[in-house]
Amino acid sequence: MKKSIITLIITGLFSTSAFADIKPMSTVPAQADEQVTLSNWTHAPFNQWAFQNMGIHPSVMVPRDGAINEIPQALNPDVAEHKLTYGNETLTFRDAMIHDNTDGYIILKDGKILHEEYFGDFTAKDHHMWASSTKSLVGQALGLLVEQGKVDVDQKVSVYIDELKGSHFGEQTVRALLNMTTAIDYNEDYVNMAPGDVHYEYFRRLGFIPAYDLLALDPTKTDTPRDLLSFAPKFKQNEDLAVNHTFEYHSPNVDVIGWIIARVSGQPLNEFIADNIWSKLGVEHDAFFITDMNYNPVATGGFNTTLKDFARVGLAMANNGQYNGEQVFSEKWVKDSFNITKEENTHMMNSVYKDAAVNVFDPHLEGYKNFLWVHDSDKNIATYRGVFGQFLYINQEKDVVIAVFSSAESASNAARETSKVKMQAFESLAESL
Repeated sequence: MKKSIITLIITGLFSTSAFADIKPMSTVPAQADEQVTLSNWTHAPFNQWAFQNMGIHPSVMVPRDGAINEIPQALNPDVAEHKLTYGNETLTFRDAMIHDNTDGYIILKDGKILHEEYFGDFTAKDHHMWASSTKSLVGQALGLLVEQGKVDVDQKVSVYIDELKGSHFGEQTVRALLNMTTAIDYNEDYVNMAPGDVHYEYFRRLGFIPAYDLLALDPTKTDTPRDLLSFAPKFKQNEDLAVNHTFEYHSPNVDVIGWIIARVSGQPLNEFIADNIWSKLGVEHDAFFITDMNYNPVATGGFNTTLKDFARVGLAMANNGQYNGEQVFSEKWVKDSFNITKEENTHMMNSVYKDAAVNVFDPHLEGYKNFLWVHDSDKNIATYRGVFGQFLYINQEKDVVIAVFSSAESASNAARETSKVKMQAFESLAESL
């Protein structure tokens, strides 16, 4: 008899039991087969330790400031037992979290904590990588400069970054980068990479793949790009794709936006976010960015915080940027981020994410704007998303925020079946509240 989808999830590829005998970094010194390295840090089960200890990479601080704003509680642990249907199966919200190797989750309604839960060694005081959920924060950071009149999204990137004049990125509008319609010749494939491929070389500079040869280069004696920013001019246009035709999830777009923020503000990205965002949220803990080898904060996926502080960002988004008595994000920009135009919807409909014949098909997506994954413009539902299962679900209509950190066994949320179950769990639970 054919096994059910949920049974396969529980007992198959995504089960943590296959790694039960490996306890990364559990002894001092760590045994050879339990050692986390720059070569295995993204691989299960080593990623569970690595994602909570991203100091394995160069990093810079994002210090907190001011009084802590305690999140009020309206505890209702029964919400974790909310039942939902996926395919022909019924499971609970908590099941959906566990099956995707969730490290911790927190559910908030009307700005109050309904339930939070932590797994394994992860606790409320531990930092965890956001991965590409960072992109959405960077998109909101740029919105502050747009509101101040310092950045015009219809201008070419080269207006703000002289070093990109004459390059493909330099000729694109800031809007094209924010919506990822730049049509660069690049593939966001975390598995099929070969030395010399542009995305392989990009990931080496990102830190996804170790690059000891680049680390050893003396920048005063070579012009070989060692970092993400100096590598940006290397990207060319995909000859088979027109600009502003299709949404393609391409991380390098965000590096350039982070560069614009730094250049226009006169501050490194980490300092800009510390002064303009992190100091206003009433967070409990300092944050930090991992950096490339030139100590540029990794705008596309380098932010690290505790789970509750991740949730505070969601609470600000749910309230159009206002939180803790502060207008943390631009109200106009947040509202516009949720507002998918007909053209922007067309970009998404042209993408692989809306092709029901492929494994990354996503029925929840309406569009992508300002690095925000928008599910529904009418109800103002969207997500921050990061590889290996990092999610910040925001539902303005229901005033629900769900923050989740995970150490899933594969990078692509779009392709991973357990991630699809998790997304269905977010939508189902929010609708029930």
